[in-house]
Amino acid sequence: MTPKVSILIPAYNAERFVAAALESAVNQTWSSTEVILVDDGSKDQTLAISKRYECGKVKIISEEHHNAAATRNRALRECQGDFIQYLDADDLLSPNKIEEQLLLLREHPQHLSVSSAVYFFDGTDPDAGLLERSGATDTDDPVRWLIELLGPDGPFGTVPPGAWLTPRSVAERAGPWDDSVRSPDDDGEYFARVVLASQGIRASTIGRCYYRKFKHGGSYSSTYSEPLLWGRLHSLNSKAKCLLARSDHPRARRALANRYLDLAFAAYPSFPKMTTEALRRSKEMGDTDYFPSFGTWKGAALSRALGWKAARRLNFHFHNLRRWASTLYARHFSK
Repeated sequence: MTPKVSILIPAYNAERFVAAALESAVNQTWSSTEVILVDDGSKDQTLAISKRYECGKVKIISEEHHNAAATRNRALRECQGDFIQYLDADDLLSPNKIEEQLLLLREHPQHLSVSSAVYFFDGTDPDAGLLERSGATDTDDPVRWLIELLGPDGPFGTVPPGAWLTPRSVAERAGPWDDSVRSPDDDGEYFARVVLASQGIRASTIGRCYYRKFKHGGSYSSTYSEPLLWGRLHSLNSKAKCLLARSDHPRARRALANRYLDLAFAAYPSFPKMTTEALRRSKEMGDTDYFPSFGTWKGAALSRALGWKAARRLNFHFHNLRRWASTLYARHFSK
């Protein structure tokens, strides 16, 4: 029997991108597919554009606005496939992506498959983007794979939702998406559970998912506000609980400690309660010599000289002063 793949697309205010995402879904070389797009109460023309593609293989559902995780759960409840392929409404799949991964999983029905990802900026040619194979490796040890992805040695890896192909049986063991809070890392939390519910991973080498990035913001996962940072903490707490239930290895604890430090770094000094809680959780995980990265050599130099908290405070006050000066300048010359 030919396995069926459900391509699940959550969509919210994606009128500029959704047609391309749907085209990439319906043009897969693997013909036994269904496409389910759930519009999460969009305020633009996302639903109207999506409806143009509705047919026997494409189902369009409209519901009130919730969040991305709840929207994916609705699509998951509706689907009938033997395998699950998630696709964000602003991302794309290469035509051969699903077929290659299915062939890899033919002899490994309880494994997952991960493709390479191409990161491209909005308005540019997707094929000219940066090819990234983070996580795309063969393993029969999903616990160790997850530990290394989380980054016990400092830097961590990420796998976009579109890179995965998941057997339905594995997804059912992992459970639904956590839609109790809004979290920029809801996909990281979900797929951590999926990985731990699997028997391993098989990496595809030809198929691609294309992940759209934005030069001037607009990415939900890159937004730093207090509610979203608490959402990230919620997701990280879930990852820690699930991983430590399977392994108490020092590398697992160090990886988690590093990620809690990243959260403390992102929250400081704007959100002191968040910083305190993230540092407490990092300390619970054990010792680490990890130093959060500023992303610039100047920030790194300040961190080494003054410590990351002092460097963050200086950076915070400098940017506030620059915003104040810019506002004052604009007011003065607009008179």
